[in-house]
Amino acid sequence: MTEQLEAFFIPTPPPDPTEILRQELIAMIRDRDHATPRHLQKELGPSEVAHPCLRKLAFGLLDVPRANTYYDPLPSIIGTAVHTWLQSAAAYANGQLGRERWLTETRVQVAPGLSGSADLYDRDTQTVVDWKVPGKNRFDMYRKTMSPIYRVQTQLYGRGFIRAGFPVKQVGVCLVPRGNGLDTTHLWLEPYDPKVADEAVARREQVLGMLDEWQIETHPARFSWFAKSGPDCLFCKYFRPRPESPFQCEGVDL
Repeated sequence: MTEQLEAFFIPTPPPDPTEILRQELIAMIRDRDHATPRHLQKELGPSEVAHPCLRKLAFGLLDVPRANTYYDPLPSIIGTAVHTWLQSAAAYANGQLGRERWLTETRVQVAPGLSGSADLYDRDTQTVVDWKVPGKNRFDMYRKTMSPIYRVQTQLYGRGFIRAGFPVKQVGVCLVPRGNGLDTTHLWLEPYDPKVADEAVARREQVLGMLDEWQIETHPARFSWFAKSGPDCLFCKYFRPRPESPFQCEGVDL
């Protein structure tokens, strides 16, 4: 009995100051990430419109709140930081050349109501380039077969430059490895194809029409009428394994 009483009154160990500080640092990073422009953005950009999932597009066009609570912002934070550095590298290169060969973070209008900032445009080769900073697995995957979403995204940016009066011969994705050396950087290119961008724009217009025709804002259960598709449902901001409302999706490629 005495031993039981002693065990009951054992004082709780004080909090580990290292763990407290670690959690505070993580919270600081998350708070800053939540305040970045991409989280405050209301209008969808080419990266969202390029995804083939109609339901995800419908959610995005109506600015449905995030449902996926398992989102890890670190890859995006690293990618954003690298993009900023690469932008400065292009500016430095222009300074060395004494002319503006490289256009960075150029705001282009792909279609009415659809615009975005393209990472890089090369005046000399008339090439639109989108930087990507994937981890090793994604890097190896995209080096073998480029992501169809990235492909459509770059074609949309190409359409935006054409509309702005710039000639576009080709579009590409430059894979800068997050887990390897700079010499392994991979550049994927293909000719500019207006049909690819036009199809994505038409899909967006189709979903906008459905949202209105089906009166989704009044009848949110009708979100289920939109076809859903992957890839990467686990990373979708609207993913929830067991949906609790019409504004969440259980995904398909799980």
